[in-house]
Amino acid sequence: MPTYTATADIYNVVSSKIVAELTDDTAGITVNTTYVDSALDRAESVVDSYVAKVYSVPLSTPVEDSIAHAVLTLAKCYLYKRRPGAIPDEIQADCDKIIEWLEMVASGEVELSTEDDALTTGADEDNETEVFSVQVF
Repeated sequence: MPTYTATADIYNVVSSKIVAELTDDTAGITVNTTYVDSALDRAESVVDSYVAKVYSVPLSTPVEDSIAHAVLTLAKCYLYKRRPGAIPDEIQADCDKIIEWLEMVASGEVELSTEDDALTTGADEDNETEVFSVQVF
């Protein structure tokens, strides 16, 4: 079972019709949640493999939106890979961007939010703390 997302969250990145087409191996009309959960689990494992280089995993839940987005985007790719033929270019590009972002997290270039939901990067000229939010593609 996915930890960072719920099965129904996949509909935030893929329509239910397409999810059914990608997961129903007979008629393409009924969503097979086993395949969705498997794709989400696999995506979470990939995310954890990168994030674990700088953070303890599993991450505390609920995870920040950028992590959930990364999981859902990768899961979408894994669902598309279930079907023969090439993954649509825009889907592959989204997955490539997520992997690039995860590499930046793993290298420390991008920091995940703390429990305070903010990133602190130091003091500015007025000796005030600067706060930045993380945005994913």
